[in-house]
Amino acid sequence: MRRTLLCLCAAALVVLAMMAPVSAVTVDPYTFKGVKIGGGGFVPGLVFNQKEKDLIYARTDIGGVYRWDRSKWVPLLDGIGWDKWSHVGGVSVATDPVDPNRVYVATGMYTNDWDPNNGAILRSTDRGATWAVTELPFKGSGNMPGRGMGERLVIDPNRNNILFYGTANANGLWKSTDYGATWAKVTSFPNAGNFAQDPNDTTYNYNTMTQGIP
Repeated sequence: MRRTLLCLCAAALVVLAMMAPVSAVTVDPYTFKGVKIGGGGFVPGLVFNQKEKDLIYARTDIGGVYRWDRSKWVPLLDGIGWDKWSHVGGVSVATDPVDPNRVYVATGMYTNDWDPNNGAILRSTDRGATWAVTELPFKGSGNMPGRGMGERLVIDPNRNNILFYGTANANGLWKSTDYGATWAKVTSFPNAGNFAQDPNDTTYNYNTMTQGIP
């Protein structure tokens, strides 16, 4: 009998607890922060500004571009939508040696026909907080072989309004004289390159491409 009474009392306490008003529960507000991700492709390039110490950019082949901020890497291309998904492929980064606030990114992921997007040049005057975009008439190569061989995009340190872009897939050398807003092919450049991936080459598939194996 005593055990039965104890069981009934315990059950009554459980019911009362379940009936407690929700307002009595303290709810902490959410705080959303960036988290480190263990994936996102290779980091084939780190670019240091020549004028300002610790101003560093990292480009990835499929995961955007980042800026070093004392103790963490700040993502700069998270605002790119699915309609331009290949623009998170960082072909090259150039940080201005005259004006450290200016930074440029050549984007585009694949030169294959099945990538629907051409490449682009992104330009910023606030270290990547906001971007202006110039679409290019050819594709980028952020996740193609050769992505780790160095930077294709450079700024003239004597006249920082002038930039050069050494493209992939036999598209030659391109030049801008207005801080990356417009671009034209340098027709006098003696060697535009002669490699262009054959889209019908079945021996050169996605798995070998993403591993950087020609």
